[in-house]
Amino acid sequence: MGRRPKKHLGEMQELTPLELSLMKIIWERGSATAAEISEFMAPSNPLADTTIHTILANLRKKRYIEPVPTIERAYRFAPRVPREKIAGCSLRRILADFFEGSPRRMMAHLLQEDIDETELAEIRQMLDDSGKKKEE
Repeated sequence: MGRRPKKHLGEMQELTPLELSLMKIIWERGSATAAEISEFMAPSNPLADTTIHTILANLRKKRYIEPVPTIERAYRFAPRVPREKIAGCSLRRILADFFEGSPRRMMAHLLQEDIDETELAEIRQMLDDSGKKKEE
C-alpha cells in the first residue's frame, strides 16, 4: 500500500525540503540542468547525481518544473510555478495550521522576533499603504 501525497497547496502537492532547495536554484537561475544544480549545491549540501535526478523527476511529476527546448545534451528544466505562488500557498497553510487562520496572531508572533527599526518602519509603511488601498 503506497503513501498518499499531501496536497495542501490547492491542488498542488507540498514540496519536501530537498525539492524546495532545488526549486530555489531553478527559480534563481531561470532554468537549470541536473549538473548545474549539483555544482551549485556541492559546497553546502552535496547530493548524489541519482538523488538530484530523482528529485527532478518528482518535481516534474508534481508539475512544478518542465523541460525547456535546448541544444544541450542534458535536460534543462524551468519552473512552471512562480515562487510567489508557492510562498502564498505555504503562508496560507501555516496561517491555518499554526495560527487558527488569524493573521493578527501570526503578526503578533512575527513581531516578537528580533526586528530592526528599518524593517519595522517598512512594515508600518506597508500597513499604511494597505489601509489606503482599502479606502479607495
